Amino acid sequence: MEIVEVKATKREKTGKQVAKKLRREGLLPAVIYGGGRPEATPIAIPAKEVRRLKHHHGLIKLNLGDEERTCILKDIQYNWLGDVPIHVDFQEITFGETIEVTVELEFVGTPVGVSEEGGVLEILKREITIETLPREIPEKITVDISGLHAGDALHVGDIPLPEGAKLVDSPEETVAIVAEPEESASEGEEEEEETKEE
Repeated sequence: MEIVEVKATKREKTGKQVAKKLRREGLLPAVIYGGGRPEATPIAIPAKEVRRLKHHHGLIKLNLGDEERTCILKDIQYNWLGDVPIHVDFQEITFGETIEVTVELEFVGTPVGVSEEGGVLEILKREITIETLPREIPEKITVDISGLHAGDALHVGDIPLPEGAKLVDSPEETVAIVAEPEESASEGEEEEEETKEE
């Protein structure tokens, strides 16, 4: 499991004006909570790091100069347009205690319902939330969808989890479906009708 290291600094002051000043300097306000500590720790991280962190689902080592905190990324808040990050939340982990993490799904194979039956694959969910030990967080979970026929659906509960992991999401939630080729058939019928009329 890859551990990403990020240099950060502790913040003594908080508030909107402080946050604006940080952003002008290329930094983002952030907090670390959890880890058995009574209060959250305000920090600042380089804004450019967010692009790297938002695609990372494993552990993050925050180097605060005088100490290091091992965390996971819990949330990135964006501006009202949804394109500029403005705040980041980290959760400090305690080794030996399970945590909830979101893990990316990697789909492999071409469904038989697509390759042989003319269906269309629709991916509805690209990540799931599991509970696991910090050192057991997978980089991703590989899902073989080659056996799906037209009309089949893959649910969260169908996905094999890493050993020791527990599912947090609802097992009934749909991850992917192979839509039957109804639209193609109806289009063909319409073309036939038009040909007859001519």
